[in-house]
Amino acid sequence: MGREGAGSRRKPPQRKPIPSHGSETLGHAPYHGHVIPAPHPRQHGTAASADGTRIAWYRYGTADPAVLFIPTWNIVDARVVGHQVAALQPHATVVTYDPRGAGASDRPKHGYDFPLHAADALAVMEAAGIEHAAVVTASRGMNAAVLLATREPQRVERLAVVAPYMQLDPSPAPADPARLEGWRTDWPGFIGPFMRNVFNEPDSDELIEEMIGIGLETSWQGAVRQEPELDWAGPARLLGSVDCPTLLIHGEADAAVPLSLARGIADAIPNARVEVIPGGGHRPDIRSPELVNPLLLDFLLGPAPAGVSG
Repeated sequence: MGREGAGSRRKPPQRKPIPSHGSETLGHAPYHGHVIPAPHPRQHGTAASADGTRIAWYRYGTADPAVLFIPTWNIVDARVVGHQVAALQPHATVVTYDPRGAGASDRPKHGYDFPLHAADALAVMEAAGIEHAAVVTASRGMNAAVLLATREPQRVERLAVVAPYMQLDPSPAPADPARLEGWRTDWPGFIGPFMRNVFNEPDSDELIEEMIGIGLETSWQGAVRQEPELDWAGPARLLGSVDCPTLLIHGEADAAVPLSLARGIADAIPNARVEVIPGGGHRPDIRSPELVNPLLLDFLLGPAPAGVSG
């Protein structure tokens, strides 16, 4: 891990609070209070990305190694990785950040492509004084992570991805105007069903309610502006150049992204393997951290792994 970066130790930027809930579930660990824990950062700051967009970042823990969380789709913010931050901060220095368009980061009128998302990650590393780190991301966040890992390979030691989503078709379809219009005219009507599809495991109502609340704090503008800017083919072409050990974690019952896609991505990365979460949906790291966190801690904190594609 590198030097300490400049940043405030004052109270971090406040987001809209999420109501506390209690619940009891069957088959998975019970939830208590907030579904997603909210560890308090020991430091926070703002990084200026390549285009000047201000990215809000948060640091937890003090130990080596460093672990950087690259956000997924910017319809949610850094709060969603609270389970992983809580598990890792006693053993590592953990840095998270709100993606452009969400949380306490800027919401620009344009500039949502994958290269700029990768530039955000690099800007956060530099602002936080992190010279190199293990990187964790989820779903479409893998596209920015691949760009970072191939453009700055000396800075990415390992890569862990939950429910990786990329478009491996060399000529992916353009953004669907009807879909974008639906987001524009009825954002709540999109967020609710989307979160229910992501968390399709039994007894997930409390979590779904909280995630809908987080999603509704963002707006349709960022999502609608982003989709036409995305070059899905670019990151996919670079998979063979990812030379760091890579762990892909995928839910067996993911209703949003098929397990076959994770296996196809792993086959394209020289040093990758897939771990399957039995009965898991699209984001088992949020829904069932008791199953995902041990895999992450072993991969991120253990000896340098020798990945085997599978």
